Amino acid sequence: MSLYIITSLNQSMNKNQILAFTLLSLLFISPYLKPIQADNAHNVEILNPQVQSTTIKVGDTFAINATLVNNSTNTINVQNGCGGPFSVIFDNHATVDLKKICNWMAIRIILKPGENITGTSLSSNLAYRATAPGTANATVTFSYIVGNQTGSNLSFDKNATSISKSFLFTISNETAQTSNTTISPLKQFKTGIAAKDVKCEQDLQLVIKAEDGSPACIKPNDATMLVQRGWATPF
Repeated sequence: MSLYIITSLNQSMNKNQILAFTLLSLLFISPYLKPIQADNAHNVEILNPQVQSTTIKVGDTFAINATLVNNSTNTINVQNGCGGPFSVIFDNHATVDLKKICNWMAIRIILKPGENITGTSLSSNLAYRATAPGTANATVTFSYIVGNQTGSNLSFDKNATSISKSFLFTISNETAQTSNTTISPLKQFKTGIAAKDVKCEQDLQLVIKAEDGSPACIKPNDATMLVQRGWATPF
């Protein structure tokens, strides 16, 4: 009888020790757990990530577009902020710069089953800049929460699923400063370059239109006249 009691006690202690060890393991591991990351998570996928410019040279800033498709049976809340609905990580061929201070509230993005949205970095407060020639690798990441949550229940810090997709693009070894041709000021402006930083062809002067703040490259004599009439600001 004594031997049976001792054996039972030992078995009970072993089970308790295993349970305690398991709980301690979860306690130490859980802070290091990361959100789910995949190219296709729960039938939500990223399509066609790409740069907007057909030619990118060292020193150029450029924008990226990417489409998020909800092929699941659930409504999802997509994280959206001043940096746009997605984040981008580059290899050593490009960097992410702060373009402007964030002083606005991003629009909430909700995708019902079968819906999609094409996001762009053009409207974000960030600028992507080419720093080295060659084949660049970029990874686009969207984060979302399953369900149409609102208010205090909406927390992307703990409950979000992250989905990523990488793509390649080419950066020319010709720098923006040594290019024989300069793209139009409006095209430069639309890629995210600030109006005051737009490059003009030789013998042309940069002015900022008073009516809408857009850049223009014109002859110096014309620039003087427009400035005198209050139609433009010189740079």
